[in-house]
Amino acid sequence: MRGSETAFIGGHVVDLGVAVLEVRRYRPVRLRREAGWRRAEGEDAIQLVLPVRGTVSATWAGRQDTVTAGGLYAHDLARLDEMVLRPDGHGGLEVAVVIIPKPVLPLRAPAVDAVLGHGVPADSGVYELLKKFIQALSDEKLSLSPADGQRLGMVLVDLVSVCFSSLLECGAGGRESYRRQDLVRRIRAHIQRHLGDHQLSPSSIAEAYHISVSYLHRLFQEQGDTVCGWIRDQRLRCTRRDLADAALADVPIRQIAARWGFGAPADFSRTFRKVYGESPREFRSRTARTALH
Repeated sequence: MRGSETAFIGGHVVDLGVAVLEVRRYRPVRLRREAGWRRAEGEDAIQLVLPVRGTVSATWAGRQDTVTAGGLYAHDLARLDEMVLRPDGHGGLEVAVVIIPKPVLPLRAPAVDAVLGHGVPADSGVYELLKKFIQALSDEKLSLSPADGQRLGMVLVDLVSVCFSSLLECGAGGRESYRRQDLVRRIRAHIQRHLGDHQLSPSSIAEAYHISVSYLHRLFQEQGDTVCGWIRDQRLRCTRRDLADAALADVPIRQIAARWGFGAPADFSRTFRKVYGESPREFRSRTARTALH
């Protein structure tokens, strides 16, 4: 983005394994996408911007919104056209930016796109919880071991996922009754509790809630998901978390995979690589090396 280098004053970075938190201080600036902009590193990631001091106004895929200190704004660089950073009345201009690779989030692309480009007043509910968590992690005095950073990164991804899901449900309020929304939440909680059950399937879930399989699929499709895809993604996230945990370094990969409902080790390894771009063994080795530094 044009203008970013000259406007940047300083800041610090917190490595959270699956996510990165950057605290940035800027001069007032208008960042614009240049003509002929080529795809750059980081465009396959979600950026969640929390203005600590100042105001952020952005145009993303034609959507315009403004957030002030304490609010949240989500976007990706691939479709960000312009961002304007203005200081507050005290002259300060500081933002905390959470960067999460898209494959790490358990939401499908259509669902994520429905959330991007919008500001959220983070003054209540899960949004306030996420804001306070980001603020706590942004403290420059905070000292984390690499292993603790990785664990907290998974917690941060979970909180972002909860907020995104909540936003999707609120946006669908005119189309669904509260009872329908509550059913989706209870089904997702049921899936989370039974991830280790190899018999978990659309049929078993539908039977548990006395609904048809087709109705179950429709509930998930309305939120940009599939039932089997969501189960797979939740299992992958849990195995990824355990593989990054130094306390579980001696537990065989196949045992971790089986604990979260995966069958044949070869199938698990192939699925893991397809989603995350590396094998479970490669991921565990890389995170172990990071934890030693």
